[in-house]
Amino acid sequence: MRKYLDYSWIGIKEHTAYAGAVRANFVSKIVYLYMQFAMWTALFASNAGKDVPMSRDGTLRYVIVATILSAFVECDVIGRINQQIRTGDIANRLIRPMDFRAMVFFRQLGTSAAGLVLYALPLTILIALLYREPLVCSEQLPYGILSVLLAYLIQFLYSLIIGLMAFWLIVTWPLNMLLAAIYKLLSGAWIPAAMFPDLLAKINLFLPFRAIYAIPVSIITTPMSQDSIRSELGVQLLWAVILFGIAELTWHAGRKKLIVQGG
Repeated sequence: MRKYLDYSWIGIKEHTAYAGAVRANFVSKIVYLYMQFAMWTALFASNAGKDVPMSRDGTLRYVIVATILSAFVECDVIGRINQQIRTGDIANRLIRPMDFRAMVFFRQLGTSAAGLVLYALPLTILIALLYREPLVCSEQLPYGILSVLLAYLIQFLYSLIIGLMAFWLIVTWPLNMLLAAIYKLLSGAWIPAAMFPDLLAKINLFLPFRAIYAIPVSIITTPMSQDSIRSELGVQLLWAVILFGIAELTWHAGRKKLIVQGG
């Protein structure tokens, strides 16, 4: 386990190497949150949001919590795996007496820990000082934390699968850009999933994306019955199992397909 924890430490040091970049990232999150707050406030003030299924306060709570979660839930493993496969560096990784997927996971875990400390916690403190309305349903918070952990696992497995597609595509950035836009929209990271049109909402029920943001944020911010919470957690657990199976199949098939380019 110690050797994998060393990769987490590498992820932390890599993310905190440049203080200027850390400050710029934090400021960008504040600006993004302010833009979201201003947009939704203006929407409801103009009565354009009178027919939407969420209230103004509920929507603001949603976007605030979603922004905080994005500070450490987001994964950057797709580009890293793509680069290692494209350059052939993955060959050196595979001969090590360590599981490649575990190395990627623990390195990402370090990056996420840095994001939690450097961005999520300061954002939470700042919002607590400026936004005086209740932000979370305290009695549902334990379920919300469990949901966030499942969301993190689902996000990682999804990113791992897309990253491993480089075994076949070599260069995956065009696919990454397309899927990133789809994922950001359907996961509820930009817009609450409850506001989707009926057709899009029905399609989204059969996709894993809402399990990353929409479900955990809703559990944290919106009063729900115990049955509804258990049902939503069950959806997340189901997608975690499905994506784990797909990741395993993709990994074993990709190793057989491996074509080392460069180095």
